[in-house]
Amino acid sequence: MTPQLIDKGKIYFYILLLLVLLSMHNKNSINYMSNLFKVQKIKVNSDLDENSNKEIINSLNNFYNNNILLINEKDIKETLDSFNLIGEYNVKKEYPSSISLNLKKTNLLASFIENNQLIYLGENGKKIKTKLYENNLPVIFGKFNIEEFLNLRQKLILNNFEINNFNKFYCFKSKRWDLLYKNKVTIKLPINDIDISIEQLKKLIKDPNLIKVKTIDLRIKDKIIIS
Repeated sequence: MTPQLIDKGKIYFYILLLLVLLSMHNKNSINYMSNLFKVQKIKVNSDLDENSNKEIINSLNNFYNNNILLINEKDIKETLDSFNLIGEYNVKKEYPSSISLNLKKTNLLASFIENNQLIYLGENGKKIKTKLYENNLPVIFGKFNIEEFLNLRQKLILNNFEINNFNKFYCFKSKRWDLLYKNKVTIKLPINDIDISIEQLKKLIKDPNLIKVKTIDLRIKDKIIIS
């Protein structure tokens, strides 16, 4: 074997060895990078009760050890949306391996009975079943549409009424509402032109001469019946 052939053989050998070493190095690098970006911590900042926080944290277990780069925030949000007690939330990836969640409890607006069970209505428009008991909220009677109730609430707020000014809301099959104001006065609203009726109510309710009034009937257009 000539020196030239020996040198070429060594060159080929070293090239092959170099490729193997590079391959092994790349594999280790890939493994390192893969482990580096696996979710190891999910931090939750929340004003919800302890039991709710535990349920939420447990529901996120399937995101652990997943590559944070490949996790779709939409999937996390879908999980959070399944908890009706959450009103607002913020999801933030903190690289290389943490997810931070800020959760805010929705305000409870009222309570009602459905299928013999106490249910709360959240400001987020969701029905909430919770063991926490709130006895200072208005109570809604009758079958009602949540969106229509929220619209009624908004109209009241625009006229400087607070939802807690009213103790009871009665919804009739005709979609008409009666409201009990501060446990003293029953207000009968019309089916249509509710905005106008609430504006009238805003003026009437401030009248000191209405101290002994039990009912304000606004059902007939351009007519107010007080008794």
